[in-house]
Amino acid sequence: MDILRALLAAVIGYLLGSISFAYIVVKAKTGRDIRQIGSGSAGTTNTARAVGKPLAVLVMALDIAKGYLAAKLGLLLFGDVGGLLAFVAVVLGHMFPVWLGWRGGKGVACGAGACMALSPLTFMPALLTFVVLTAVSGYVSLGSVVGCVVLIVTVLAVPEPWFFRLLYLLMAGAVLFMHRANIKRLLNGTESKTFHKK
Repeated sequence: MDILRALLAAVIGYLLGSISFAYIVVKAKTGRDIRQIGSGSAGTTNTARAVGKPLAVLVMALDIAKGYLAAKLGLLLFGDVGGLLAFVAVVLGHMFPVWLGWRGGKGVACGAGACMALSPLTFMPALLTFVVLTAVSGYVSLGSVVGCVVLIVTVLAVPEPWFFRLLYLLMAGAVLFMHRANIKRLLNGTESKTFHKK
């Protein structure tokens, strides 16, 4: 029964993660595949390029919600282990959705939602970093990358169980890897702003 509950937590997490709200919203609004627009990523930043900021904010909120829901369901099914399995699965589902040919987004928003469900105090410094940097710079990618770095530092600094630390580090590393092109553009000064200050 324990194995079945653990497996169910992972499957639910993956299925929730594989719901690409960016793809759905852009498809409904324009009839186009978001992965054929801009950077090709099915996430908040590319949604803003494709259909504007209000719908991009909606996509971000829905992605956060699916991550939070996945982790909470995992906790209910199998405690901390179920929550962590759902956390990993929802991020992987977002990045590699089977029904979109394994091409999704970068996992920041849904990962944030899952972290908030599992360990809100640990995640708070990363969230504040993301909000402040994105608001000041206009670059969602910059806020995401630095927020992941802050999460890594926080996880190493606070007293968390070792398996929490390991999985947080792995997921933060995966998100940073998915942002490797953004990091290169930020360093080169060629990254496009998502939110422009007026």
